[in-house]
Amino acid sequence: MQIDPEPLYHHGLVERVVYYLQTRDPQYFPFAARFDEAREEAFVKDLRMGLSDIVESGSKRGTSASGYITSDRRLREIVENWAAANGGWPETQDPTNPDGVGAAAPFDPEPVG
Repeated sequence: MQIDPEPLYHHGLVERVVYYLQTRDPQYFPFAARFDEAREEAFVKDLRMGLSDIVESGSKRGTSASGYITSDRRLREIVENWAAANGGWPETQDPTNPDGVGAAAPFDPEPVG
């Protein structure tokens, strides 16, 4: 019995990401039509990172070498965050956000000792 019926891998999303990365055509992600150059560059970087999670963790069939199903969760979160911003900066990407960008942990000025 499958506990969570939601598929862990959505090939259509991955195809849309690849097509967008190849063409930068906003038909794949309509909110991208409102990007300036900096936002487009950040979105492309995020998509590449999300896509690399899938490529590095699994095969073309969507399963990893150890038999676990590959998840596109991070890639979906990236697209959802940018879509919610509707052409603006997602909260975790906003360069004016004092807590950092790229969903990274805030900078800690204390040296590691």
